[in-house]
Amino acid sequence: MRAQYQQAIEQHRQRVFSFARYSLRANEDAEDVTQEVFIKLWQHWQKIDHSKLGGWLMRVAHNAVIDHVRKQRPMQANIDHYAEVEEQVGSSSEETMLDQENFKQQLQLAIKSLADPFRSIIVMRDVQGLSYAEIRDVLDISESQVKVYLHRGRRKLRDNADLRRLFETQFGRGSRKPNLVDVSAQQAANDKGSNHVK
Repeated sequence: MRAQYQQAIEQHRQRVFSFARYSLRANEDAEDVTQEVFIKLWQHWQKIDHSKLGGWLMRVAHNAVIDHVRKQRPMQANIDHYAEVEEQVGSSSEETMLDQENFKQQLQLAIKSLADPFRSIIVMRDVQGLSYAEIRDVLDISESQVKVYLHRGRRKLRDNADLRRLFETQFGRGSRKPNLVDVSAQQAANDKGSNHVK
């Protein structure tokens, strides 16, 4: 059983962590939630349907994130608590990198600021690539509701004034501008790939 449990951790940890990371923004909080999820997996190992383990873990992660946000709400009044401070240097190439990093940070903040289920659905679909059916099972809502919430969540991101301004600044120079949602999903996917968890 221990070997199977360890294999489950190795197989699903990154997905659970990245969901928590996009929802909570802080690595430490995401680590806490991830640890809590896998403790619950150990506790319920004999009772769960292992053919649906991925969905079960994401449902537990979703609930753990909601609980964590409720507990931490008073501390989250200052959103700067979650902002990463980076040294800024003057060269143009580094300036471009800082622009991209700034956009990514603002995107993460914008996603984090969305109410559930918009936030969870955007992270599951656009960041983690879950299917509509998988999201339906995790959140226990219909596929049509998943699609409606996804559409509305993406619209909320498009309507975010700060994100829109950064988007226009960064991508407005060329003749053909990409769609904000496409860029958001690409930035999220890039971040997912770089968020290697030990």
